[in-house]
Amino acid sequence: MEYNIVDFGAHIGDLLQTNAIQKAIDTCFLNGGGKVIIPEGIFRTGGLRLRSNVTLYLKSGAFLIGSDNPEDYTDYINDKLEPLYFDEEEQERRGRSAYPLSRWCNAIIRAVNAKNIAVIGEKYSYIDGVNCYDESGEEKYRGPHIMSIWDCEDIKLEGFTLKDSANWSMAIFNSKNISAKNITVYAGHDGIDFRTCDNVLVENCKFYTGDDPVAGFDNHDVIVRDCVINTACNGLRFGGNNVLFENIKAFGPSNFAFRGSLSDEKKKSGAMTDETCRRNFANFFTYYCDNRAKIRKTPENITIKNCDIDNVDNLFKLDFGVLWCTNRSLSEITFKDCKVKNISKNMLIKGDEKEKLSITLENISISAKEGFEDINFIEAENFEKIVLKNVKFENFNKVKIVAKTKGEIIVENSGNVEIEEQY
Repeated sequence: MEYNIVDFGAHIGDLLQTNAIQKAIDTCFLNGGGKVIIPEGIFRTGGLRLRSNVTLYLKSGAFLIGSDNPEDYTDYINDKLEPLYFDEEEQERRGRSAYPLSRWCNAIIRAVNAKNIAVIGEKYSYIDGVNCYDESGEEKYRGPHIMSIWDCEDIKLEGFTLKDSANWSMAIFNSKNISAKNITVYAGHDGIDFRTCDNVLVENCKFYTGDDPVAGFDNHDVIVRDCVINTACNGLRFGGNNVLFENIKAFGPSNFAFRGSLSDEKKKSGAMTDETCRRNFANFFTYYCDNRAKIRKTPENITIKNCDIDNVDNLFKLDFGVLWCTNRSLSEITFKDCKVKNISKNMLIKGDEKEKLSITLENISISAKEGFEDINFIEAENFEKIVLKNVKFENFNKVKIVAKTKGEIIVENSGNVEIEEQY
């Protein structure tokens, strides 16, 4: 069955159509599921709740535009169809970004405890977060996500374009069987985040973001392939088990700035950038694990394969014990068959003394950026093993690995690599 939001009273224009769109979703749900159609046109909305067996389908030329008032994203608190009970003590115990009903988890599209849900867009369909300013939000300016999905399974996201998300574009937590394909993200903050998710596929997506394009931790059985990433932060800020990043094109500097350094006045105005904003692509891969979720399995078997990386400051960073890397360290990662050009910082390996890292670089070409020919290639401590196999270096005055603690270093067919022991 199909349910067109226009048949439920939705109108094109500047007025919010939240109630009409939600009524279409609810009717679809109560009748066993189907498609809720967003036709061509501009429809403004506050927070919507997507329910089991419902597909939100955006036709070509459909624009779903979020409200610029953060108070318009809280209707879920009064949901009588599938009531949700906000528990302030539970939020305090878990933290607002780890509690699904918190203000931090507000979104244009929210799903909680749902199965078989989808957001599908035809070409030239858009969802716009309008950089909604929230002085009570994260960092006292971030507003709602575009999507916030908690405790769901069988999730399909496909075909649409997201822009100017006030926080993360797609935030997916404690969920499984997730497919995200042919999605483009412009500006905003993170592109797509997974936390404690299983069986994930991200394919043929383009992320041009101010913050991390692909992020998350405690994720298992993840494939991210055939994607483009461009950012002013970390390209892949990730942790998990059995993870493959394949055929990724990553390049800097960023088309969109990181907005965190804007003045309060400019953030409130929705400004995108000024001279204070950074645009450099900081790290291609940064290992991520904080204490907002229990790490269920040893973080290992992460493979980065057939990637083309250009003008990124740093290829790899593991800085255990610092800020967003304080839970459980990474045990094993492999870079294979990649082209890396114009790096300007050394790879940083600082693992856990009790759970040390093994890293392999195989069939890699890597060049230093002009003016940065004297950087060390790797600075490492608390590592189990570093393996370089068939690595080709260009534009380095000297290829040096600085080992600050003991560990095995294997160099095969990779030119003259100097190992400096500082322990």
